[in-house]
Amino acid sequence: MSFLVERPPEQYDRAAFSGFNTSNTFNLGTARAMMWMSQLAYETHVPATIDAVSKLLQLSAVSVLSKPAVAALPMTDTRGVIARKDDATIVAFAGTDPLHLLNWVSDFTLGRPHAAVHQGFQDAAAAVWNDVKDALAAALKAGSPIFITGHSLGAAIAVVTADLARRELQLGNAQVYLFGCPRVGRADFVAPYNITFGATTYRLVHGEDIVPTVPPPLLGFHHVGGYLGCASGARFGAGPTQIAFGSDEPMADAGLGARLRGLFVGFSQNARDDTLGELTLALPPGIGDHLPDRYCAALTPAR
Repeated sequence: MSFLVERPPEQYDRAAFSGFNTSNTFNLGTARAMMWMSQLAYETHVPATIDAVSKLLQLSAVSVLSKPAVAALPMTDTRGVIARKDDATIVAFAGTDPLHLLNWVSDFTLGRPHAAVHQGFQDAAAAVWNDVKDALAAALKAGSPIFITGHSLGAAIAVVTADLARRELQLGNAQVYLFGCPRVGRADFVAPYNITFGATTYRLVHGEDIVPTVPPPLLGFHHVGGYLGCASGARFGAGPTQIAFGSDEPMADAGLGARLRGLFVGFSQNARDDTLGELTLALPPGIGDHLPDRYCAALTPAR
């Protein structure tokens, strides 16, 4: 992973879980906690950071997911973390490296022509499924509330993982928090997924983030769950929090020109106060708004 998605332990929010709860309804405090867990999933190659942040956030039973993936997407492995917070089990997946985002946007439009799920997402989830399956089976047996989350590609892996658990473990109750998630599958995937998890899947999109617009609906791909957006540099929940269930937003074909310009024109708003954060100011909004630190900032309450 690159410096664009890595953060030192001292930049993690000590209050990340201050609003976390396990009720089966959308909660901005829980969304905030899940985004910080998605951020932690990017640190799996830095054990010292995993250890320090786990202590900071009072996580227990933390294990790292890292397995090579033979995938239809240009990736080397699937990464993530499994942890316990109080009585809840959390599975969080790392996403894409923004330095390669243009390649990802291109490759997200590909897949088997008639497959229900984008093959790259399916391959990535399959790489760590055995480990995740064991953790989810143990959580089900213990009656532990289950949260599955991720940012970018990690969000797509979270969706596929929840569906695998539905089919193989008969999982019927989990909360799925997605940040900058691409469209994962076609109607014959989305329909059964939404029957089980649609009401507890929350898809957050920040600003001009380009990733949630792909793969394009023209290829038959659709979003799952409910949608909540916020403007670039703004905060989720600044106005009334209304989750749009069944929405396929953001629609690339409704504003494709603006989205493409966002990949090359303009500047992103920085959400970090270090030198590396300042360097990201040069990123155009379509890429900059996708960075995990932007999502963390957009979920941090105003002080």
